[in-house]
Amino acid sequence: MKNWSLQKKWTYSSAISIFFSFLLMCVILYFSIFNWMLISEKKIAQNTLNEVVLFLQSKGPFITIQDISRNHTLLNQIVNQKQSIRLLNKDGIELLRINDASNFPNFTKETLSDFSREVINNQHVYFKMEELNFGTFSGYVEISHSLENFSQLMNYILIAMVIFALISLLISALIGYSLSSVLLKPIKELRDEMQRASQNKFSKEVSFHYSSKDELGELLLIYKELMNEVSETIKRQDEFIYNVSHELRTPIQVVEGHLSLLNRWGKNEREVLEESLNISLEEIQKMKKLMEEMLNLAKREHAKEISQTNILKVILLLQKEYKLINPKVTISTEIDPVYSVNIQQTALLQIIRNLVDNSIRYNENDPNIFISVNQDSKNIIISITDNGIGISSHQITKIFERFYTVDEARTKSKGGTGLGLSIVKMLVLEYGGEIDVVSNLGDGTTFRVHLPYK
Repeated sequence: MKNWSLQKKWTYSSAISIFFSFLLMCVILYFSIFNWMLISEKKIAQNTLNEVVLFLQSKGPFITIQDISRNHTLLNQIVNQKQSIRLLNKDGIELLRINDASNFPNFTKETLSDFSREVINNQHVYFKMEELNFGTFSGYVEISHSLENFSQLMNYILIAMVIFALISLLISALIGYSLSSVLLKPIKELRDEMQRASQNKFSKEVSFHYSSKDELGELLLIYKELMNEVSETIKRQDEFIYNVSHELRTPIQVVEGHLSLLNRWGKNEREVLEESLNISLEEIQKMKKLMEEMLNLAKREHAKEISQTNILKVILLLQKEYKLINPKVTISTEIDPVYSVNIQQTALLQIIRNLVDNSIRYNENDPNIFISVNQDSKNIIISITDNGIGISSHQITKIFERFYTVDEARTKSKGGTGLGLSIVKMLVLEYGGEIDVVSNLGDGTTFRVHLPYK
């Protein structure tokens, strides 16, 4: 059954369920009719016996065969019901028998208070014996009521029920198949839609429509939401791969060109050798930085550990770091030592370092960066202002997108990857903050990071 289709399972289960339900009803109905008919047969036999006893008592001890033959009503009743009546004396000797339609058991002097169901010579009968006294006569009267008609009727009913049960099985199977075809049609269409989506690599929108607000409608809604997420993820993945390959292509080509140059003849020229090695190292650093930023972004997408971090402590670490790696950078501050925010120190360090790197990269002068910290009712506001080239108004809304660069020509020379600001925004949002930017071309840029302190 594991390999059966849902329609086949539905058809068989509905057919079997309806069949057994109908069969159970038939069994209950059969035994109800059986018991009711037995009670009816018993009543008929008892009525006949009462009438016979009453007739014999009314005629007295001088009853003759002619008296009996003249009672047509009683005789017709006995004959039609396939009953037999016999009159016995005290010793069990048969004196009179009316109709020989059914058999009698062997005589015993024990009278029966109720009818007993007997099988005599393969014949089912209801039998009863009563003591009879009228006039000077004392003996017994017995009745044997044939159950042949009852048995035949019950056999007919049983055969009819079996036939109806088989017909119900067939009809229920047809109904189950028809209902499953109708009810499972949307599921089959949804399955086909999933197969098409898989073949098209989830690039097409869901074309399957189902308007009913039932479980299948909820399933379709969940499927559409899932497909939108999958499609968006695949789209971002494709863009990610394309942009990374594009960013890596240029430094790889540069390194490859210089290595080819050295391999051909440049290794014997010291100036060419030093220049090629320096340029190759710079390009490798660019690739290394790109990969580091990509890994940081991937690792930070689900991290959300929160702790109190002192802002001044982080800024002092950055000042010390930039004095070593870039002495031309000036970082001045206006920060109260008490200011802290609910963020990991490594995360805050990464946010501010990326913003400082951005200020250095997009700057035609010696970088002069001013960091100040203020507080409002809910957030700590960290402002980072530089003397760089600035950002045009139409580009401000795009700078936090992955791989987006403000000035592509200058970015190639400065080594920008377009990932730094996307990392900043992702981290700020992850820790419940906001970031905005104010800038004009040629007037520098100010980034303001709002982070909760409670």
